[in-house]
Amino acid sequence: MESDVVVSVKDLKKNFGGTDILKGISFDLKKGEALSIIGPSGSGKSTILRCLCQLETVSGGTIEICGDSLVKDGIYSPKKDLRNIGLKIGLVFQNFNLFPHYSVLQNVAEPLVRVQKVPKKQAEQIAKEWLARMNLSDRVGHYPQQLSGGQQQRVAIARALALNPQVLVFDEPTSALDPELTGEILKVIKDLAAQKMTMIVVTHEMAFARDTSDRVIFIDGGVIVEQGDPKQVINSPKEERTKLFLKRFSEK
Repeated sequence: MESDVVVSVKDLKKNFGGTDILKGISFDLKKGEALSIIGPSGSGKSTILRCLCQLETVSGGTIEICGDSLVKDGIYSPKKDLRNIGLKIGLVFQNFNLFPHYSVLQNVAEPLVRVQKVPKKQAEQIAKEWLARMNLSDRVGHYPQQLSGGQQQRVAIARALALNPQVLVFDEPTSALDPELTGEILKVIKDLAAQKMTMIVVTHEMAFARDTSDRVIFIDGGVIVEQGDPKQVINSPKEERTKLFLKRFSEK
């Protein structure tokens, strides 16, 4: 029977210059599940995503994506396998990472042409469809600097989705936005969660994590302190460290 686990992380370790950033992180993500990772700045949240997306090299542990081994006990799979595994996971950065000299349409279509070898006309059609879903049909000829931060982030989400990943990861997708634009992006992510897109979201938006996620992980100091049902973890945390972290959000 085919497993419904899309991402499996076991005893993930990462150190930088002798400093342990991740100290043995383990979790599974099931198909259609939305997982939020919360925790203080510097706790290792974004590092987990960067390890999943091959932007950082792990120091130890095992990662499987859709049943394929990215790294096992600290040993990476052959390069050709890594490339194929990489196509199964899409990353939305906090700072958009759009090409300033490309139009909105080109920013979404070009990765399809270059990465997946989709013919240009077909790639542009796919790009237009995803941009329409992001309510950006009237912006296809614009350039990133002509867009608001929220619009740029919606282009970045369209770009990631156009590549048809099995799992989508968001690295603090609202942290670079003004407060009034934050709700715009959170609504997009909520809609994706409602459509059962498999997602991992690193976020400081506690209400979003509580109301939209299927599960929440609280991480601090490179370890998972508490995880489980979002309402239980955020409204009634069991661990003192979780209570202390969430207290400052309830005081806002």
